[in-house]
Amino acid sequence: MELQESASDGALGSTLTTCNLYDGKARNHSVNNINLSSHTSLANGDRVAELEYELERAYETIAIQKAKNSRLTHMQNVVDSEVQELTEKLFQEAYKMVNAAEERREKSEKLLIESRLKVDMLSAEVEVLKSVVKAPTQKASFSHVFMNSSSKTTPLRRVTGRAFKVAEETSASNSQTTHDIEIDPIYYREFAEWREDGMKLDFTSPFLARIIAEEVKPCLTFDNELLATSVITSIMNNTLELEPSHEKKTSVRTCALTNVQRHCPYKLRVSPDSDWVCITLLCRNRIASVCDFYTYVRYMNLGIVKTGLNDSYWDVIHHRRNMTLAKCGLGYGSKTNSGFSSVSE
Repeated sequence: MELQESASDGALGSTLTTCNLYDGKARNHSVNNINLSSHTSLANGDRVAELEYELERAYETIAIQKAKNSRLTHMQNVVDSEVQELTEKLFQEAYKMVNAAEERREKSEKLLIESRLKVDMLSAEVEVLKSVVKAPTQKASFSHVFMNSSSKTTPLRRVTGRAFKVAEETSASNSQTTHDIEIDPIYYREFAEWREDGMKLDFTSPFLARIIAEEVKPCLTFDNELLATSVITSIMNNTLELEPSHEKKTSVRTCALTNVQRHCPYKLRVSPDSDWVCITLLCRNRIASVCDFYTYVRYMNLGIVKTGLNDSYWDVIHHRRNMTLAKCGLGYGSKTNSGFSSVSE
């Protein structure tokens, strides 16, 4: 029994010893686990802090980049707007230059055409004036026949006849009747005084004022009084333009001067800035006869027509006769049969 108890005590002791050993190991393992856990926790805290620091740095970097991007975007927008504005200005200037060049080209072409017309007109006038200067009273285109050339101081004797032949032919054949044509002393005196005063284009002088009142204004009296007044003014200022309408077949339309429905084969304008208006042949003949007179007076003022007192007087009478004929619608015979200084045909 004792031996069994001893054995039992020994087994119990060994068992307790074994249990104690296991308890110690377990405590040691727990302590080690606790220490390891604490070390791990510390390491994880440092890593989290480090990551948080890096995240903050990343946020700061991103904020800096955003600010830089905002500044660059603003600068780009400013540059783009300036480039766009500059481009628009350049295109506007280019358009202005092109338009100005086109206007200058059109104006140059217009001036070229007008200058060519004036050159043609003046060339024709020069040729006619040469014939007038050489033989101002020897041609049948006058409405009278020249005076007896034996003396400049002898009374004027005019010869009229069929086809207005020259006086030598009439004297040689003795087949035509001669008539004494008297000179109006008032007209002649006023004309002589005007010549002695330098042939100035003073329309208030007795000579010119009388012709304007007795021939010019009655000849240019139309229903359209405003346009008629503008026509007289433009003739005096040498700005009137008169030319054919260049229509293959003239249509019936309202004449700008008479306000009557007629064929209007001619057109006129009182200045280069005004509009063209259509007129009838009657109006054209009236205006042309007045222009003929003013052209002759201008040539006398410029010294182009070099004739004596008597010859130039009868030339003026011829133009007064033409204005009277044109006023009555009987047509007229132009002395020059060419363009006028103020009329373009």
